[in-house]
Amino acid sequence: MYDTEQEQIEAIKRWWATYGNGVIGGILVALIAYFGWLYYNNSVDAKQEAASGMYITLMDLVADADSDAGERLAIVDTLKSDYADTTYAVYAALQAAKDYVEQNDLAAAEDQLNWAASNSDELLQPVVQVRLARVQFARDNGTAALATLDSIEAEGYDLVINELRGDIHSAEGNADAAREAYRLAYEQAQQQGVESPYLKMKLDDLAATTDDA
Repeated sequence: MYDTEQEQIEAIKRWWATYGNGVIGGILVALIAYFGWLYYNNSVDAKQEAASGMYITLMDLVADADSDAGERLAIVDTLKSDYADTTYAVYAALQAAKDYVEQNDLAAAEDQLNWAASNSDELLQPVVQVRLARVQFARDNGTAALATLDSIEAEGYDLVINELRGDIHSAEGNADAAREAYRLAYEQAQQQGVESPYLKMKLDDLAATTDDA
């Protein structure tokens, strides 16, 4: 305790001389961190909003049969270059790949899908990889397509993966591997309650071919 007001003032001065700079520094650090956090969140929100607006514009152009392909691709390129860390950029790359497939430019479609595969999140990754494998298969690169399918780690895609594996093995003349892949796919379809007569036909055709041999 202090006997006089002057002693209290002197004690405060001594305390401030000893700890004041540290307290101010701590307050400044806290303020900088707080406003930095606000700035970051506002920046992220603004970036997402801008990317969303561009993607909506892209979808409007896609819906317009008379829209210019170059204009659509320019938006895709901007999203990929300036908003690569948003899901909208990945969606845009998927749309560009679809457009290229329809134009029979499979090499360009594969480039878009490779970019999407490198920038997508875990939820979207298997969707991109399956599409990439389909394009690789269509380009007569069964080895790359099988490797892409093998890299898919997410659950719930076994039916699609195994049927595509069967298609690839069948096209390459590997009947045993194709039949096994189709069999697994058909069993998974049955377990999921999915009617897949075309898949059953593929399996039956291979069985008939084997019997004839």
